[in-house]
Amino acid sequence: MSLVLSIFAIIGGLALFLYGLFMMSNGLQKVAGDRLREMLEKLTNRPIKGVFVGLFTTAMIQSSSLASITLLGFINSGLISLKQAVGVILGMEIGTTITAQIISFKIGITFFPLISVGFFLFFFGQKEKYKNIGHIILGLGVLFLGMHTMSSALRPLGENIFFINLLRNFGKIPILGILTGAALTGIVQSSSATTGLVIAMSAENIIDLNSAIPIILGANIGTCVTALIASVGSSLSAKRAAVSHLLFNAIGVILFFPFLAQFAWIVSLTSGELARQIANAHTIFNATMTIVMLPIIGGLVILAKKIVPGEDVRLDKRAMYLDDKIVQTPSIAIGQAKRETIRMAAIVTDMLHASETALLTKEQRFITLVLKSEELVDELDDLIERYLTKISRQPLSQNQSKDIATLVHSISDIERVADHAHNIAELTEYMAKEKLFFSKNAMDELQEIFDAAKCSYINAVEVLHTRDEKLGKEVLDLEVKVDHMQRELEKSHFDRLKKGVCQLEAGPIYLDITRNLERISDHAHNIAYATIIGF
Repeated sequence: MSLVLSIFAIIGGLALFLYGLFMMSNGLQKVAGDRLREMLEKLTNRPIKGVFVGLFTTAMIQSSSLASITLLGFINSGLISLKQAVGVILGMEIGTTITAQIISFKIGITFFPLISVGFFLFFFGQKEKYKNIGHIILGLGVLFLGMHTMSSALRPLGENIFFINLLRNFGKIPILGILTGAALTGIVQSSSATTGLVIAMSAENIIDLNSAIPIILGANIGTCVTALIASVGSSLSAKRAAVSHLLFNAIGVILFFPFLAQFAWIVSLTSGELARQIANAHTIFNATMTIVMLPIIGGLVILAKKIVPGEDVRLDKRAMYLDDKIVQTPSIAIGQAKRETIRMAAIVTDMLHASETALLTKEQRFITLVLKSEELVDELDDLIERYLTKISRQPLSQNQSKDIATLVHSISDIERVADHAHNIAELTEYMAKEKLFFSKNAMDELQEIFDAAKCSYINAVEVLHTRDEKLGKEVLDLEVKVDHMQRELEKSHFDRLKKGVCQLEAGPIYLDITRNLERISDHAHNIAYATIIGF
């Protein structure tokens, strides 16, 4: 086999390995169901518990990348804190070494039975459970097929003096191996793939333990790339979690670096087979660093905050007042649902203030606050609606049924107001990106209708809270006024465009903003009407 064909065979084997790992991870994720989410959501502030959750979660789905991205999602959502997340990351580092332990087995050509059984279950299984199990087995078979392909393709390279000398240099100059492992893993975004390639080389006696260990250590650094990429555009806490992941591995490599020869000697005592030694080196490194870093997680968090400074936007994603235990007492449960609705409405009020400030200043932090808050409002809308549905199944009085109907309609309108604030923030972000602007007269008019729409909404929420009929009628009257303002502003803006006072490209954005504000007033009208008049 020529060198070029060998290289393509190695790449093809690596592709099969990654695809098999993806299939196995996907199947495991389906079998695990919602356990991943449940385990992460049940975290406490005890870091040791986070370590075990991270370990078992990653072992369950065989993908530290998927687990880390899911973890960043929970941090963004405000479900777990940065300190909790760092504990989980430490556990993930151990969990991800299980793949190396699996592929270090000598399986010969038994991947064919695995592929056959997996294919049969996946394509012909009648139940979803069997299909998912087949998915896992098929993925495992393809993974081992990739290992076999890489190993076979690497055989000719075992006779290539240049390649052998290059690998030997990794043992003599470990920093080269570390950089190579980090770069390769950063490219393929899988430390398991790098470890698999190294184990495949060991099967052909191309690489020794002293040269393999630096590559494995470098792979631990390179695997942080996935989390770093995923944290772009995320909250500060998510960015800090990704940085903490990098710090954990970088500190580990620095601590182990002066003692690589001694570490290799210890690892050599764990098994008589080189492939198993390499897998054990991966596990021992991560387990040791987890034990070392666990007592000083607080210091790691502080260091991450120093590297990624700033004040994060903190949002509580969970409902504060909804309790299933009191659903059977509708009078109390409805009151709690109303409290949660008022809380949701207050978040939307903050969104309106932030979207107006963003429009006036073009500052990204206000835009980000609106965009993040809209996700929270969507979740609360769903939680409250489901809670009200549970209450409605209980024996209710006529007034209680009316209260539930009012709340159901109100949360829908409140959620729509959040959508319009979100729209305005997105339009503002686009203006900032494209360097568009409005004239001073246009901005003054926008601020006037913005204040009117905000006033209408804030008063409507107060009506929902107090059932003040007089204030409710004011909201209904104000809606008519806002409608008239919106029509007048459109005319004024068309006049300015004709005179060339405003940028032509900014014209449609101005109209979109005024229409969003007019619709906010419409939804405020709906809330007040439902509260004081009914349906």
